[in-house]
Amino acid sequence: MGCGIKRMRDKIPSKVNGDDEWEYEEIILERGGAGLGFSIAGGTDNPHVGDDSAIYITKLIPGGAAAADGRLQVNDAILQVNDVVVVNVPHAVAVEALKKAGNTVKLQVRRRRRSGRATRLMEIDLVKGNKGLGFSIAGGIGNQHIPGDNGIYVTKVMDGGAAQVDGRLLVGDKLVAVKDPMGNEVNLENVTHEDAVATLKATQERVILVVAKPESAFSVPSSNASHSPQLLLDKIWSRPAGALFFFDSEVPNNYPESTHSSTLALHRPSTPSAISQSAISHEDITREVRTVTLQKGGQGLGFNIVGGEDGEGIFISFILAGGPADVSGELRRGDQILSVNGVNLRSATHEEAAAALKGTNQTVTLVVQYRPEEYNRFEAKIHDLKQQMSQQSMTGTLLRTSQKRSLYVRALFDYDPIKDDGLPSRGLAFHYGDILHVTNASDDEWWQAKRVLNTGDEQGMGIVPSKRRWERKQRARDRSVKFQGHVPNAIDKQSTLDRKKKNFSFSRKFPFMKSKDDKSEDGSDQEHSRATTPNPDKDSDPAPFMLCYTQEDAASEGEILYRVELPYMEEITLIYLENNDDSNEENVLSYEPVQQMEITYTRPVIVLGPLKDRINDDLISEFPDKFGSCVPHTTRPKREYEVDGRDYHFVSSREQMEKDIQNHLFIEAGQYNDNLYGTSVASVREVAEKGKHCILDVSGNAIKRLQVAQLYPIAIFIKPKSVESIMEMNKRMTEEQAKKTYERALKMEQEFGEYFTAVVQGDTPEEIYGKVKEVIEEQSGPTIWVPAKEQL
Repeated sequence: MGCGIKRMRDKIPSKVNGDDEWEYEEIILERGGAGLGFSIAGGTDNPHVGDDSAIYITKLIPGGAAAADGRLQVNDAILQVNDVVVVNVPHAVAVEALKKAGNTVKLQVRRRRRSGRATRLMEIDLVKGNKGLGFSIAGGIGNQHIPGDNGIYVTKVMDGGAAQVDGRLLVGDKLVAVKDPMGNEVNLENVTHEDAVATLKATQERVILVVAKPESAFSVPSSNASHSPQLLLDKIWSRPAGALFFFDSEVPNNYPESTHSSTLALHRPSTPSAISQSAISHEDITREVRTVTLQKGGQGLGFNIVGGEDGEGIFISFILAGGPADVSGELRRGDQILSVNGVNLRSATHEEAAAALKGTNQTVTLVVQYRPEEYNRFEAKIHDLKQQMSQQSMTGTLLRTSQKRSLYVRALFDYDPIKDDGLPSRGLAFHYGDILHVTNASDDEWWQAKRVLNTGDEQGMGIVPSKRRWERKQRARDRSVKFQGHVPNAIDKQSTLDRKKKNFSFSRKFPFMKSKDDKSEDGSDQEHSRATTPNPDKDSDPAPFMLCYTQEDAASEGEILYRVELPYMEEITLIYLENNDDSNEENVLSYEPVQQMEITYTRPVIVLGPLKDRINDDLISEFPDKFGSCVPHTTRPKREYEVDGRDYHFVSSREQMEKDIQNHLFIEAGQYNDNLYGTSVASVREVAEKGKHCILDVSGNAIKRLQVAQLYPIAIFIKPKSVESIMEMNKRMTEEQAKKTYERALKMEQEFGEYFTAVVQGDTPEEIYGKVKEVIEEQSGPTIWVPAKEQL
């Protein structure tokens, strides 16, 4: 590194800057298998902040010794490593001191006193995964983490937890309050440790943390915080064991030879030979062509490459400490790779170089030449790469900034990155219905994305599977399953005719009628219904019926016989037009492109699945000023006691109503006793423009028709957890009825899942009802996300 370790016998002064703004701490760490677990920057040759030459902690690596200990903090300045003083020394001296410190490392550090720190408040929205929130806390009344401060502080962020996946909560952050999505808040200032723990344990799946972050004079802007390659090492070591080499990811944007930023997180101390080789001065490096032979390790060759555009060459951009390249001591950043095992790479593309390196056996022979001037031409490109998380596909290619594609999508599945074995970097967890800002969709396998909150703010940054990758994996898992592998065999083996009906058959009741069969299907208590089923033989409202009309695309028509069930009567058969397009037969839900829209109406509400009748009734009963019903149309003659426009819109001409149906002016329509009944778009719009949510008891097909009419509904699917959960919520239901309800719900999800705004689950009707109200509140607008015409 050009200089040895300078050992000073002088003791570190108690006040380095001669004032009271600093506090000092001695921290002893035991170097584990994951190393010390922190990154440093700074030194006399590369001041980290302004002209300050101190050696600063820039990152704590989850799982490392420092994070486990909990005392060392980002922005701490290291004064001494064991008996080696690292004040006013070059960066290389601090690096070497830490490398040679052995397994027990005693650090003397300083930091600004908290009382003197300015803080800024931040809201961090976390969604619990399998590993929970994933952080530890200390402090509280009677258990102060910092003398004189009763605050609750984050002391550890666990790998794989919600906090680590999100990436914003850091060790040293102070928890000010905990909120839920409804805005209820619990203050954590001046509480006991036990109260803080109880508050965090009582949180539901989604948690909003109000956090105070230190904002001191030596805080580093986010644009500079990633100058060190620590994020790259996270990616490298998260790859499968079969990975052969690694591409450049978070690389310093300014990398002259005197600039260093080191990570001591994921390896044990380097061997003496490696250190001595690293200490060779730059002038001693030959510019002649060299041949280097490496033996692959468990994690590959241990270096990253850049280049391969316009014949500019392939260069080594980073060498992993402790990897084969580092241990050999014969390669360095700035080397151009001329060939690999005889394969000429002088004019190779990035992909060709990747394939050549990936295809090597255990022994790899490289022909290289040190060309730092040519390598420096990549600095601007490397700076661009640093601004995004570079991702590796299954073919090992790099996401290029020149190919970058950005879009917004709505997720149509739940994703837990912890369960994804092939993830090349930190993943982003999300749930069905979440809006994602995909900042780079140029790769075939992995996309880079952030979650978009209801406030419009974006949170987190991580890797998600591309549409192509997710759909391929789902089809490979079980080609007979069309929606997340939960459809029972009875549905899997449905006939071709049944599957063709999927996009065409309107099959629900109108809100002004109830079906005895559907009450048990719904899972609601029968006495909870607003109306009972009348005798069809009497002069009264017709019995409930199943609606049957549709025509998705008249360009490709054929006739199909469709059975319509009528209570207390024999089944009848109607003929209707059917689209023969089978392209959706193997449809897998992944992402839907969306765009934002400002609306001036109140969105209709469609609840599907078990308990929908109860929920619809409760919404109208509890909030009559916010929810209402629309008036249906019929060709049936008006009865003496009925009022046109109140009970029905009575249509005198059947031909006219049939024409309106053909012109898509109705979201659903059907026939009973030679009379047509239907719910028109105009009726729904009338309620919406009066400032009320129009509650619609319709099929999933109606969602699309409303979207076409520019009346974007809030469509909520109540997904039962199991047959047992249905029976638990409706004690009167038999097991056979519950089983049918469960299977119908799953089939509904399979057929209409791409149109749902949200999927809601719960253990009790009260919990489900509460979640439905939350969804409606969040999705009411006036700014909403609607399907976009852009193709993925």
